[in-house]
Amino acid sequence: MQMAKNQSKRLADETVQFVKKMSGDGRTEFIDLVFDQYKYTRNREYPKREVRKFYELLSKLVKTFGH
Repeated sequence: MQMAKNQSKRLADETVQFVKKMSGDGRTEFIDLVFDQYKYTRNREYPKREVRKFYELLSKLVKTFGH
């Protein structure tokens, strides 16, 4: 379980570094896409572990780049 959490955190960190290189419009579109994926996983009752990955990524993106 701890390994999965570390992988999720590392993926979020790497994604933030990738998004930093995007234009403002690109960032907005990317964050919207992650939000849509998060909503989809919640509405389709995916496993909580999968939903949490999108939540953590979305949270980190919003905290880093604003909303």
